[in-house]
Amino acid sequence: MGKRVNGEGSVYRRKSDGRWVGSLSLPDGTRKVFYGKKQSEVIAKLDEAANDLRRGMLAVGSNTIVQEYLENWLEKVHKPIIRLSTYLNCSKLLKNYLVPGLGKVKLQKLTPQQVQAFYSQKISDELTPKTVNNIHGVLHVALDNAVKWNILPRNVCDAVTPPHIPCKEQNVLTKQ
Repeated sequence: MGKRVNGEGSVYRRKSDGRWVGSLSLPDGTRKVFYGKKQSEVIAKLDEAANDLRRGMLAVGSNTIVQEYLENWLEKVHKPIIRLSTYLNCSKLLKNYLVPGLGKVKLQKLTPQQVQAFYSQKISDELTPKTVNNIHGVLHVALDNAVKWNILPRNVCDAVTPPHIPCKEQNVLTKQ
């Protein structure tokens, strides 16, 4: 294998365990690192990441946990553009449900399965479907912002099914 050119990253073999390592410089000055047993495997991962970076599809977020991101998003991004009552409702949903349930998960590691299990747990804890839908709405908007800022490659809430809200039975007046 020849020398890699600028922007392609670097590939080398670790002496300690013999694994191959590839690293790619990111625009923010950090590096994204890939590991593998074979050199070709690491080069493939590195080339894919470099292509994603050029297309603007590579998630370059840090090791932020969901709690830190949601609290920062609510205070600095969402609060200035919403009404006070909406802010209070979002803040309550974050504090009472999202932070205790998903707050310790790394934002980059959040999966649709975790979010779906979280919703199911809230339903089994006898939370109303409407409240769980409101939680879903807040999380979805927050993660859309993370995708827009290129912190996440995709919004995991797109792959989650929120609970169905049953329609209330309407009492229709008769002529009597």
